[in-house]
Amino acid sequence: TLLGLVGGAGPASTALAGATTGLLLGALPRGAALARLLPGTGYRVVAGAPRRRSRPGGPTDHAWLVERLGTPLVDLTGDGGFTAVVTERPSRDALAAVHGQGWVPVVSRHCDADALPRAAGEVTDLLARGLALDRPVVAEDADLGLSTAVRPEAAAAFAADVLAPLRRADAQGGLVEVLRTWLAHHGGWEATATALGIHRNSVRHRIAQVERALGVDLADPEVRMQLWFALRWADIGSS
Repeated sequence: TLLGLVGGAGPASTALAGATTGLLLGALPRGAALARLLPGTGYRVVAGAPRRRSRPGGPTDHAWLVERLGTPLVDLTGDGGFTAVVTERPSRDALAAVHGQGWVPVVSRHCDADALPRAAGEVTDLLARGLALDRPVVAEDADLGLSTAVRPEAAAAFAADVLAPLRRADAQGGLVEVLRTWLAHHGGWEATATALGIHRNSVRHRIAQVERALGVDLADPEVRMQLWFALRWADIGSS
């Protein structure tokens, strides 16, 4: 009944689409039973987070996303973002349009209907990367396969060990976000400062704090590589 009703117009349909999408992605009980009713085997989760301001999340946004993504299964989240279930990988033009509308969109890998909750977890990691880069991220384009070669428990232990000194030195977590953004922008001071909304001298000061806390030289590309994977695997482990 839910699947048949989704796709109408108006606030009631918007709420119904959100509830149905939440069911499919595992946010509510009995989602697995609903997923088994979906036809075919080709699905993806598309998620978006607001770029620099909270969006109203009203019916206009819902209708726009339904049309742009080609699916009625769109849920506007309370933080101004959205999640959606699609049957086709969105085109580059569609993702660019969503980005231009004020969201950073990410796309999970292709999956069967019963794997939609796992895909919803995948987009959490992709969103962290997309927000750091301020651009759309598609799973297949973002991963060379290294993450699949490392056991999740080993990756989580590595991340916890590497980042522990930084977390102890910075209880507020601000240095972690500066490091993540700086690495995502390839060590660019100006680009990092713009992304974080702070002065580039503040970026330099905080990166120096990171080096002291970790006892590393961030001019070393191998150190930067290891820290990037530590940050990424820490995000996966906490999602």
